[in-house]
This record gives sequence, structure tokens and C-alpha cells, in this order.
Amino acid sequence: PGCVSILLDGGDEFQGTPASNLTYGRSVVPIMRELGVAASALGNHEFDWGVDTLRARMRETPYAILGANVRTTDGRRVPWLRDDTLVVRQGLRIGIVGVADPATPRTTRALNVAGLRFDPLPPVIDARARALRARGADVVVVTAHLGGYCDRDRDNDPGSGGASAAPVACTGEVFDLARALTEPVSAIVSGHSHSKVATVVNGIAITQGRSSGRGLGIIDVPLDGGAPTASFREVIADSAGPAPARVAALVRRAVDDVRATIERPVADVADAMPREPDEQYALGNLIADSQRWATRSDIAVMNNGGIRTGLAAGPATFGALLEIQPFGNTLYVLSVRGRDLKPYLARLVSRNRPRWHVSGVALAFDSTRTGDDRLVSATLDGGRALEDDRVY
Repeated sequence: PGCVSILLDGGDEFQGTPASNLTYGRSVVPIMRELGVAASALGNHEFDWGVDTLRARMRETPYAILGANVRTTDGRRVPWLRDDTLVVRQGLRIGIVGVADPATPRTTRALNVAGLRFDPLPPVIDARARALRARGADVVVVTAHLGGYCDRDRDNDPGSGGASAAPVACTGEVFDLARALTEPVSAIVSGHSHSKVATVVNGIAITQGRSSGRGLGIIDVPLDGGAPTASFREVIADSAGPAPARVAALVRRAVDDVRATIERPVADVADAMPREPDEQYALGNLIADSQRWATRSDIAVMNNGGIRTGLAAGPATFGALLEIQPFGNTLYVLSVRGRDLKPYLARLVSRNRPRWHVSGVALAFDSTRTGDDRLVSATLDGGRALEDDRVY
């Protein structure tokens, strides 16, 4: 009672499951409509199927997909993309600014964002917040496809008391953004890093609800001048009760449309291979080995960010494998001389623990060193050393 609620999404709405990917995200739209999403941020994966497909999805959604910091390369506004929106609920005017990750040109296929630039966020948000207030907004919030992580050793819920009432250490771009804003902004709904976030930075409440509907970030903004608060709730499918009939029907229809494809058996898996929180694990090695086998290459490399879920024991279907690597990436083969390959391999181990899986080469590194100097040796299968003049 006395509350006005809106639901915001932090971006990457359409990517990741066979039922969505095989329809280029079309099957997600009616469910987001049923949930009553008020606005969303433009995620880097919104570009996965090209601008034409993105614009088609934007025409179908009843809410705005926002990218205030996206401009053409010569600085003009993108005619098909909105900066912000003003939503009215029970007489309250809520201004919403949406922004994309400035790193989007590096985290999506470059061809898919050709002709676009992604500007720094603080001045853009400050300008849009001023403009929204001039248009009558009572409160301004931001939805940003921007990542960050908080201390995972404590329950990151400042509203629950106990141990979580202690300061929570949070790092990442979304927290840097909150500190850099100068115009009054009450809340940031974030995305991109699939993390559990519920904290307040620079007087701005920030949440992130992991991914795949596994969590809800909840922000309360008092309109009497009080400080905003943030909390987090797990969404546990087994205890949430049955889905509303209309949502269940939409899900059933989306899955039925692709069932013949996704249930096609591919292999039998003897042992489960989860996607582990540690940087090196069996599934990543299997993928790297498979890439090397498929291309008859000397070496193969798989980045952990492209591995999205684990592989269960038992019959493996096409759909289960598609969920592990849903992006439809192209596998490339490069011919490289040994002297040029060494700096690349050094870069794989140059930061903390490697977040890559390799096949065909063993990399030894010294974690006490920094940067490219961490690589001690690179040994090919059979114990052979890399030769500078040889082509691999």
C-alpha cells in the first residue's frame, strides 16, 4: 500500500536458450509483455543477430529498449533508438534513462555495430536526468547494461540486518558510474555480469538479479527525501508455485515450436561436466579439444565467457549443447609463426588466473610476475618447444 512499482530489465533479454535463439528472440517478447516490463537497457547481446533483427524486436515490444549513449560514428542520434522514457504510474512521473555498455564494440561482433559508437556514460546520464526533470519527472532511475561484483562471502543484502549490515566491498563499472554522477539519480538497475548485487553507492541504490530469471533486485525509493534501499531475492522455481496460466501457455508454445530440433539426440555423456566457478574445468577442455579436432589444428583456445552452462550426464540433445554455446560463433583457423604466437599465449596468462581453455599446448606461468612476463614456457603436445620460424 502506498507504493508505485515498475519492473525494469538490465539488458540481454533475448539470448541464451534454444526456444529464444531459434526464433531470434521473438518468443521472448510476449512473456516480457505479460510481465509488464516498463523499460530495458540495450545489452551487447541485443546485437547478436544484427541491427535489422534488433529493430524488429524493438518494434514488437510495448516498452522502450533504451540506449542513451549510442550514437552514429559522426555523433548524430540513432533515429530508431530512444534515450529515455517517462512512465506515469498512479500519477507519479518516473523518468527512466537506459544506457549500453561502452565496451559493446569489443564484446559483440564488430560488423553488427558498424556505424555506431558507444559514448562514456556519466555525462550522458546527467544530461538525460536534467532533461527528464524538465519534462516533469518526479524521480529519475537508470537501467544500465553494466557489470559489477560485490563481496561473495556475505549475503549482499543491506536490508536484512546481521552480518550483511557490514560494509559490502563492491567493484566494477556500475559502481564507478554511480560515483561519477552529479545529477540526482535514485537507482540503477544493472546487468551484464550476471551477479548478485544489492547495495547503495553515492546515495544511489544499485541492483542486479543474476541471469535467467534466477533473482530479483528490489529497490525502494522513498519520495519524502529518505535514502533509497536495495535488497535481493532468490527466485527458486521449485518453491515458486505454478506459473500463471497465460505465462505457462506462452512458454509451452515457444518450446513446442522448436521441440523437434532441440530434442534431437547427439551423444551419451558418461559423467556430468559442470561449468565450474574455477577458471579451469573439464567442459572447457572438452570444447577446446573439440575445436582442435574439428579443424585439425596444432592449438585451440576457448574463452570461458562463451561457455554459458554445464553438460549433464546422460543423453545429450542438440538443445542442451546449444545452451552451452548459444551464440552461433564462427570457428576460425589462423596460420601463425611461432614468434608471433608466443606473445598471444603470454597474454592468455597475463591477468590473475587464466579465463581461457587451451588444447595442444601446456602453458606454465609464474603468478608472482605481472603482465606478459608471467609466461614461463609454452610446450606443445609431445613435449616439443615452439619454434620461432615454424608456422602453426
